[in-house]
Amino acid sequence: MIVTKVSGELAEPTGGGWSGVDAESVSLDPVPLDSQPTEYIRTAWADREYGKVGEVKVSTAHDGRRAYVRLEWADSDAPDTEFADAAAVFFPAEEQGAPAETLGSEDQAVNLWLWQADREARDLTSTGPGRFRLRGTDEVSASAERDGGRWSVVLSRGLDDVRNGGKLGVAVWDGSNEERAGIGSVSTEWIPLEIEG
Repeated sequence: MIVTKVSGELAEPTGGGWSGVDAESVSLDPVPLDSQPTEYIRTAWADREYGKVGEVKVSTAHDGRRAYVRLEWADSDAPDTEFADAAAVFFPAEEQGAPAETLGSEDQAVNLWLWQADREARDLTSTGPGRFRLRGTDEVSASAERDGGRWSVVLSRGLDDVRNGGKLGVAVWDGSNEERAGIGSVSTEWIPLEIEG
C-alpha cells in the first residue's frame, strides 16, 4: 500500500487531502479464539458470533511530518451501547513480527494506535488479544465521523514511527455486539507499506 504524500488536510476523515488518495479494501476475520488470553473468554465466546466487521477500506498518506491512516467501514447499529465501537492500526516492533491476526505476542509486540468512540486516541503496546498497555506517549491523534451507518476514522502519528514498521495491520470492534479487548475483527495478513517521497 502506498503512503501517499499529500499537501491537503488529512487530520479529519472528510479532509480535502483524502480526495486524491486511493482506498484499499482489506478483509477482516475474527481474532482467533484459541489465541484469547483466558479460558473464560474462550469458553464464553465459543458459541457466539464475533468479528462482525468483515471489511474495512484503508487509505494511507503523509504530509512529510505525520503519517495518517484512514479507515472506513459499515457499522451495524447506532453507537449507543455499553461497549464503544473501536478501531486500530498496528505495526510490528520488529521487521518479521508476530502473525497480524494475533495482535502481537509476548516476544513480538506491536505498536497499536487505538481509537474508541467514547475516549481519546491511545498509543499502546499489544502483546496479544486483549493484552494492551499504554506506551506512555500521547503522540497518536484521532478524528472520527459517523454518517449514514458508516464510520470514518483517521489515526495519525509521526512519520518516522511508520517507517520503522514497514507494514501495518488493522482491527475493528463492533460495540453493539459487545466486542472489546481481544474479541473483534482483524486483518489476517500484514499490509506492506511504501512511503511516497
